[in-house]
Amino acid sequence: RGGILRVGVEVVLLERVQKNELLLGLGALGTRDERHQVRQRDQHQNIVALLGGCGAVPLPMPESPTPPPAADTEEITYEVSTDPYEQTVTAEDGTTLMVIDFQIPHLQAYANGALIEDPSTPAQEQAMDRVHTFNENFDQWRESNSSEENISFVKDLYRDMPEMFSEDHMAPLSEELTYTCYRTGTLISIAADYYSYLGGAHPNTMYFACNYDLDSGMFLTISELAADPQTFTLAVADMIEVQAEEQIASTPELEGQSLSDVYWDNYRETLEKWSSDYAASFDADGLTVIFSAYELASYANGPQEFHFPYAALDSYWSDSGRAVLG
Repeated sequence: RGGILRVGVEVVLLERVQKNELLLGLGALGTRDERHQVRQRDQHQNIVALLGGCGAVPLPMPESPTPPPAADTEEITYEVSTDPYEQTVTAEDGTTLMVIDFQIPHLQAYANGALIEDPSTPAQEQAMDRVHTFNENFDQWRESNSSEENISFVKDLYRDMPEMFSEDHMAPLSEELTYTCYRTGTLISIAADYYSYLGGAHPNTMYFACNYDLDSGMFLTISELAADPQTFTLAVADMIEVQAEEQIASTPELEGQSLSDVYWDNYRETLEKWSSDYAASFDADGLTVIFSAYELASYANGPQEFHFPYAALDSYWSDSGRAVLG
């Protein structure tokens, strides 16, 4: 570009020199002094034209790079569905011996509303890690609850004592798992009960709970949501004890009895493990803690269930606990 400017100036100078020489030849500029003034004026104008040309012909500015389009925000969502496991066990003669019906919680992840099957982004891979951790927990429960052993036991029992499977006795035997699911914040709270009748005097129902934080991808105990877990655990144990006394006092069959009369001798130790060892879960109203039969009292006294509204627990949560609870 500098070369082009110089060429342009030289052409202007050449034209003016030629013109002045022509004028001088014709005697149009008068005296020597006048001709000197003309030359000075022309030189000044040429310098101004040169400098002015540098400003008048700006260098082309490079075009600003077009920013890449903003990546669409990938919305990851989760949903708990039910993975049913059903089996009917029959003898060779067609007699129904046992019915198994497990309704197992199953977590799925979605990216922008589409089910993630083969993750293609880091966010989707992380989501599937969360899914596998959750589902593996219940897969392990199903495997540990060995139905195969129970099936073998039932078949042997029928072979040895077929009369036990008449309508007047215990046929058919059964195993069932049902659950409820509550979502709050990033927490999935599962409250489940496992019912089994494998013969004997009565069926049994065991309650358990799982609380899963989608943000960390970890199962946690409810006490971990508190600013001071130990203080919170003992405070809830105290609240359970108060409710238990009220329940006993309002039960006509237990009139005049105390906690030590209804519960096992080590009941206080059991109450203090409500968060780590027993069924503690959330629902729309607050916290529920259930002790299955035999855990806190005899089978005759049944499961012991306690409820606490969120307002009664609010002062105990840590900031991170509040975030999990939403």
